[in-house]
Parts: sequence; C-alpha cells; structure tokens
Amino acid sequence: MKSPASREHLRMLQKSYAEWVRKGLQLIAVNVDDRADDEIHTFTQQLTFPILRASNDVAAIYNILYRQLFDRHRDMSLPTSFLIDHNGDIVKVYQGTIISENVQAGVLQDFHHIPRTDAERLDRALPFPSATYTLDFGRNYLSYGALYFQRGYLDQAEASFRRALRDDASSAEALYGIGSVYLNQNKNAAARESFERAVKLQANYPETLPDAWNNLGVIATREGRVADSIPCFLEALRLNPNHLLSLDNLGNAYRAQKRWNDARTILERALEVVPEDPEANYSLAMVFAQTDDTTKAYDHLQRALKARPVYPEALNNLGVLYLVTQRRDEAVATFEQCIRVAPAFDQAYLNLARVYALEGAREKARTVLQDLLKQSPDHAQAKQALEQLQ
Repeated sequence: MKSPASREHLRMLQKSYAEWVRKGLQLIAVNVDDRADDEIHTFTQQLTFPILRASNDVAAIYNILYRQLFDRHRDMSLPTSFLIDHNGDIVKVYQGTIISENVQAGVLQDFHHIPRTDAERLDRALPFPSATYTLDFGRNYLSYGALYFQRGYLDQAEASFRRALRDDASSAEALYGIGSVYLNQNKNAAARESFERAVKLQANYPETLPDAWNNLGVIATREGRVADSIPCFLEALRLNPNHLLSLDNLGNAYRAQKRWNDARTILERALEVVPEDPEANYSLAMVFAQTDDTTKAYDHLQRALKARPVYPEALNNLGVLYLVTQRRDEAVATFEQCIRVAPAFDQAYLNLARVYALEGAREKARTVLQDLLKQSPDHAQAKQALEQLQ
C-alpha cells in the first residue's frame, strides 16, 4: 500500500466498488505492509471498502493456501486477488492488478457464473464439450491442515481438518488431525474424543492409527494415569512394532513405574530402530543411572547430546552424574554449559547453586540464583534458596 502502483490499484477498485456491491459482489482488501503510517491512514480514509490489517502470520497463512491451491507450489506475489463463493471456497485466483475494464468485467462475469455443481465445474474446465468424461471435484483439506499444523497455525489447521471431515465423515486422518490440534492446545478431553473416534475407523495411511493410539497414551500420561497409558502404547506397537514414539513413551511409562528391566528392554528396541534417537538414549541413560550402572548412563547421555546438542535435561543429568562420580569440575562446567545453551531451563541453575553452597561459596550461589530469577522472577525454589543463603 506504500507504493504508488498499489495506491493506483486501490483507487481503480474504489471506482468499481459501488457497481460491484449493487451486483452482489463484495470487496475486501488485505494490507500486508509491515506497519501503517499517517500517510497510509490518510489515504485509506478515501476508500469506502473494508481494508483489513494483516500480521506476518496472516500473510504466511495466505501464502500457504496459495502455494497449495491448484498445486501451484510457488510463493504468492502481490497483488493477488481471490474470488470466493458463498461457502467461503476460493473458486478463482487473479494474479497482478485487476484495474483494466476488461479484467474487471471478467471478474463480474466469473462472479455471476460461479459453478455450483461438478457438472458445471467440468463444463468450465474442459476446452470442449464432453458427454462421457466425469471427474469428482474436491480439495485436499488434509494437506492444508497438515501444512498449517506443521507451521504452528493451529486454528487454520483445525478449520481445514474439519472441512476434510465434512467431506468424508469416516476420515480417520481428519479426526486424527483435529485431535492433534487439541493435543497441542492442551485440550486433553477434546483430543481424547477425536483420537478415540479415529481408532475405530479404517485409516488410509499406515501411521494414522499407531499415531492416534500413541497420543491416547500421551494424554493418559499427562493426566497422571500412567497405568492406562501402557495399553495404548502397546496397541500402537502391535500395529507398528517399530513405532519410535510409542517405544520411547512406553519405556518412559515403565520408568515411571520403576520397572527398570521392562524399560531397558523397550528402550533398547527403540535404539535398534533408530540408534541415534536422543530420547531413547536419554531415557536409557536414566534407567542405567537408577540401576547404578554409571558407565552406561554416561555413554548414553553422551550419545543423546551428540544427536541433540541443545538438550537441557541430558546436560543437567550429565552434570549430576559427574557429581555422583566425584568429578566436580566437569559437573560445574556441564551445568554452566546447560545454562548457556538453555537459559530458561531452571534445574541447572539450582544444581550449580547447590554445588557452590555446599562448598561455602555463598556469593557465587547467590549470583546463580539471581540469574535464574532474571529468567523466572516468580521461581519459588530460587527465592527459597536465596533466603536460606542470607
């Protein structure tokens, strides 16, 4: 909207706006400029059609839609216009300006002849009449939903998955997608309902049902029902014996129940599937630490950190392991490294402060705890530890 070309485009649209409204076509503009200034505000006051202010996220959402629409797979250039029907579906895309009389007349013609049936769509699409050619029209809303979900646009993902479910009420993938959105939003009850419906259906993709069973186990674990989570993980593994997430999660469920041998067996299976898996290596290290095999615990913590260098839990517990094995300097260095790479992770601060406090270095301990409070001003343990150091 800052460029002269954009403003001229909007002026020409303003000239057509009244006629379009009379004929039933509404116009909405979307401004994707980084920020609006007084000059832009003054200019837009001359326009009578709605102009929406778009954030970077809104622009990204439009770009995802544009890339997938009609399998374009290229980024959206500006200006771009979309003709939308009464259902909210995009029926045509116009690239570039739509200010010439011919183009605007074409827009009105397109608006008045939006196809409403598959037969009408086919008639508009084919370059010649055909009495024998048939085609089912539809959009792959599952793909839209998956892309939005991967990029963190959960509301748009849910809307796309619900459209997929509207088109196919027996879609396990659509229900799984909706459940995944709810799971990311910590809406456990709604997520559980979607996954439970999904696992009763026939899936089109081999990983849908194992993933759904795994997530049912995750929800049970979140709710403190570790015993209930185990059958879910086992069912996922029955469907796919190499389902890595379920192997990791089942191993951790056994760890929570202190079933060390069962946990070790499952986590070693996970490492047979993916030897570099940081989660399995970390969890197995914790099993060995609990069973006093510090050499293997150290080995698997190192493997976890090799696969994921910024892994605060692994760094912190490596520091603890160094303390247990009387390697103080290496423990301190590891806690300090953890704080550098993951400053929001609190346990490394607390452990490092304990080391200094036990050594009588109270000022150093206070400094570490004050650094933690800069990250988390309301951290109760840090406040309590500071009081004890007074």
